[in-house]
Amino acid sequence: MRRLKLLGVLLLSLLVLGSTSSIALSRSTKTMDALPANPTNPDFNVLTKKLLSGEPIYFYGKDAPKNAQRLIDALHNKLGVVIHFNRINTSDIRFIGIVIRPTNGNRYYTAYYIVEGPNINLQSEILNLQKLRDNVKKLDLSYTASQISPLNLEVSDNWNRIGSISWKRSTLVYLGQYAYLEFKADYSYVTTTSGQYWYLVHTTHQGRPTTSTIAVKDLETIIDANHPQNTWQQIEDWCPKNNGGPTTIYSYTFTVDNADGGSATATVSYETSAGYYMKWYDYTSGYESRLDVVHELYKEQIGLDIAWGAQFTVEPSAIFSADPSKGGGYTYYLSLDHTAKGNFYVRSPSGPIYIKSPSPIQFHVTVYPWTIIES
Repeated sequence: MRRLKLLGVLLLSLLVLGSTSSIALSRSTKTMDALPANPTNPDFNVLTKKLLSGEPIYFYGKDAPKNAQRLIDALHNKLGVVIHFNRINTSDIRFIGIVIRPTNGNRYYTAYYIVEGPNINLQSEILNLQKLRDNVKKLDLSYTASQISPLNLEVSDNWNRIGSISWKRSTLVYLGQYAYLEFKADYSYVTTTSGQYWYLVHTTHQGRPTTSTIAVKDLETIIDANHPQNTWQQIEDWCPKNNGGPTTIYSYTFTVDNADGGSATATVSYETSAGYYMKWYDYTSGYESRLDVVHELYKEQIGLDIAWGAQFTVEPSAIFSADPSKGGGYTYYLSLDHTAKGNFYVRSPSGPIYIKSPSPIQFHVTVYPWTIIES
């Protein structure tokens, strides 16, 4: 039997640990078939009350994803992270455990324990779920925030929001049909015990066809801090890293351990529409402090196919540090170049498929703790 704990990142069609969530994924070999309590009978209300009181609950059997989804839907306004089992391939999932715990915010810290089969040892997985519950009880949740959304950006309270650059658009026109490349960026910061300023740069990059004869091929997102020319600033962490996919959901948690006021966390999560998959390729240079990530979109077929007419939204993000000591005490700001590119498939009336690109979106920002200046 092989077990894997996923901390901060989920690939391959399952959700992941964020600042308010966790997942343990395992595969097992022994047989046990049974159906869980169904929300149409009184036992479902009992399960809900047990979960809210801090007791772990579980669903097992072939209907585990369906019944777990009903409970998740019923509590979606309370859970820190909501998994959409109805949007992913759940054919091999036979056991789903859920543990929650109150936080200082308006949602519960949510831990999922998922077992893929086809066969499971029920008693063994229940013991594993209880161990997960015990680990959740030991967590320090004093940093969790009230700014929690199930699938977007979750940040702890000690992040200071600066503001955003609102949506920008570039338009592709082909034979009277339109597709849009759209982009926005949000900025927050924390100070550290060493006197640095660490900035969270969260981007939203979208390809949006308006017709079924145009499809998103790929989106490339670049955030350039121009290091080592700008010696006071550098990239500290980014997402997504390396190459990944095909998958439907991605999530990553940034952590600044030495932030003033305690550890600062931020979780970025995004997903494709039902029936679609994404892959990504990471060309980021740590030395040059230049985030560069390309996402591709596919439709689910026997293989991967062109996603005609589908909208595609991704959220590559990064943490950059600024060190005032490297600029006479004044370099507490960031100087960044943003670039958003996109390629689209277009289908001509006679049948051939071509690749077309709108003009890239490009702009420069200087980010201070109190304002953003665009140029």
